[in-house]
Amino acid sequence: MDKIIDRFLVLEGLDGAGTTTQKERLKAELERMGYEVCTTFEPTDGEIGRLIRKVLKGDLIIPELSLAHLFASDRANHIYGKDGIVENVRRNKIVISDRYFYSTLAYQSFSLDMEKIRQINDFPHPQYLIFIDTDPHTCIERINSRGQEKEIYEKENLLREIRDKYLKAFENLPDKVKLITIDGSLSIEDTTKSILAKLSF
Repeated sequence: MDKIIDRFLVLEGLDGAGTTTQKERLKAELERMGYEVCTTFEPTDGEIGRLIRKVLKGDLIIPELSLAHLFASDRANHIYGKDGIVENVRRNKIVISDRYFYSTLAYQSFSLDMEKIRQINDFPHPQYLIFIDTDPHTCIERINSRGQEKEIYEKENLLREIRDKYLKAFENLPDKVKLITIDGSLSIEDTTKSILAKLSF
């Protein structure tokens, strides 16, 4: 699908890249500038999203194709459901999402054909797609510092492959999608500044 959702901004990156931190910082800065902002994330905290998180933690094992369909179902609710992305954009809010279907393309194309995943995820693109390009070794160091149980993809060798798959996922984006690649070695503050400098609503 080549449809674009205006005022919709997506943050993508490897686990540990800092997308969640930037989501909250961007919200605060944009609100300070006078915009109304709604933040969200995928998988969502809905019932399907919670089921997906069990799979990612390794607590539930299902076929990869089933997981892909779960992601797509969760995403459809996220976009079109009550208080979803489309509804908030119609309220003239800027919506910032920590991850979107590009994550699915990158992470699930280990065992599934990427084009098959694209077909399952025939959803609108965001106006802004921000990729925080962080070295996988740095990501693993950050993940380890959290002291939390790792998810199934949080291994350095896998993250290196996932980065390559992200780059492939970004090929042939619709012309109206503004892809912004940010150097993941920048400080938190400089990352926020770099993103804001490229936004215009």
